[in-house]
Amino acid sequence: MSLKTILRIFLISSVLLIICFNPLRAADRVVVSVIYSADIEPYQLCWEGFKTFLGGKNVAIWVSKYNLKEQTPEKIIPQISGEKPQLIFCLGTKAASLARLTFKEIPIIYALVLEPDEVKDSNMTGVLMDIPAKMKMEEIKRILPGRHSMGIIYSEAAGTQAVELVQTCMGLGLKAVAKRVSSEKDLPEAVQSMNDKIDCFLMVPDPKIYFPQSVKYLLAESMKDKIPVVGLSRYYTKDGALLSFDCDYQDLGSQAGEIALKVLDGAKPKDITPVLPRKLNYSLNTSVADKLGIKMDPEIVKGATYIYDENSK
Repeated sequence: MSLKTILRIFLISSVLLIICFNPLRAADRVVVSVIYSADIEPYQLCWEGFKTFLGGKNVAIWVSKYNLKEQTPEKIIPQISGEKPQLIFCLGTKAASLARLTFKEIPIIYALVLEPDEVKDSNMTGVLMDIPAKMKMEEIKRILPGRHSMGIIYSEAAGTQAVELVQTCMGLGLKAVAKRVSSEKDLPEAVQSMNDKIDCFLMVPDPKIYFPQSVKYLLAESMKDKIPVVGLSRYYTKDGALLSFDCDYQDLGSQAGEIALKVLDGAKPKDITPVLPRKLNYSLNTSVADKLGIKMDPEIVKGATYIYDENSK
């Protein structure tokens, strides 16, 4: 047998082995139905991360996109049913809830979801949007090293997150002053009661107390009392918080892509534990820092994903 024939047999055998052990990569394409809760930048970035990750793994996907802000469930559901996708990718709680109620046999991967109870089912798994408390507090210590007493106001709706933040502060050698309230009406009194006991205020995602007017009050009082506020997203930084954290939305998409790859390779969603963000970005308001008399390290400013000042629109 000639050397050329031996090499040809070897190459054919190698290809057959690749096909046998990587059936997904050998498929022509994977059908994926994507449902957006809305058409906003974080969802777009997350989708880019998801698509890029799978593309980097040589997974060819055929995609159909749906937006709940533009299309009704009555239109979306029959179209997805007709596509017979290998999986459904949901961006946001609203999209994930719709898929959960409708599609029981198709694997569902979700991302940018804050309410884990809304996305529990045997055919669902994904990436939650809740930034781990330890990750957030370690960044606060790094960015604001002179701040040691953290104020936290919360209602029953955010009790679990508030307790986790308090415990994390204690573990990192920080003091936490936490006050539970019933509604946004109690916020002013709670703010006044702790303004001489704290040197930084941490907002928690709490739909019962944080509304435009209550946030406006909190930011105004913090400026008056020279207490920096750590907000919930870059939009709070733009409005007057000193600092806020956001998930790295593109990396969230990559995380969702990693989960999707496992499912497409045969794993069951119920056997894959939902994950938390592994990366975060931060935004800074340099005008607020100046007004509060806080001198920011130039390297910290340089590392911010978004920087706002008094000229920001």
